[in-house]
Amino acid sequence: MIKNIIKNDNYEINIKNNYLHIKNYISVVDISSNRISILIKNNKIVINGSSLIIGCLDEYELLIKGYIRSIEFISE
Repeated sequence: MIKNIIKNDNYEINIKNNYLHIKNYISVVDISSNRISILIKNNKIVINGSSLIIGCLDEYELLIKGYIRSIEFISE
């Protein structure tokens, strides 16, 4: 069972007040205070807002903080 969790490459997105948590992302494409683009499996996520920052980042997860106005999913 743990082996299935570790090898899981499906992405997961959690949205809370002024936070966006993404698991299993591939790479950060673009960063600015108004727009952050993240590459995930077969898609790109574009977060638009203001005062956006990446608060936490590791190999598998990231946390974006700020005032999120919209989230776009773009097929690659």
